[in-house]
Amino acid sequence: MAKFSTQINNFLQQTGVDPRADVHMVPKSDSAGRPGDFVIFRYQLGIGVGSRAERLFLLLEPIAKDAKTGNLLITGMKVPLPGDYNPLSLLNLYNNKELPRENYRTYIMSRIRGPLRRIDRGASLLRYLNNRGR
Repeated sequence: MAKFSTQINNFLQQTGVDPRADVHMVPKSDSAGRPGDFVIFRYQLGIGVGSRAERLFLLLEPIAKDAKTGNLLITGMKVPLPGDYNPLSLLNLYNNKELPRENYRTYIMSRIRGPLRRIDRGASLLRYLNNRGR
């Protein structure tokens, strides 16, 4: 099982995501995710505190190739951590665009350091809805 930062672990726990069952490593390609997916990665930005911290990212656009450079680009919103989230947040964050506009980012896929992981939000949401009455 992957080791995540305390902030990522808290988010997964708050939203009912099981890291063993609902977080999967995906290839760094255009099939890594689709709009509405949450991905976790480290990014090479530079030096200093927080420059290589784990990012929780909500994809808003399909992964695309830059025509000029040929780089794959991943575009969406950086999810602020820590935050007050619950299992339904996974759906609401995307549908209602509740994240601040200043969190809008585009990253170059080849600069992602280490693996790219995607959260299977559908499975965790179904588990939450099924267990809610118990």
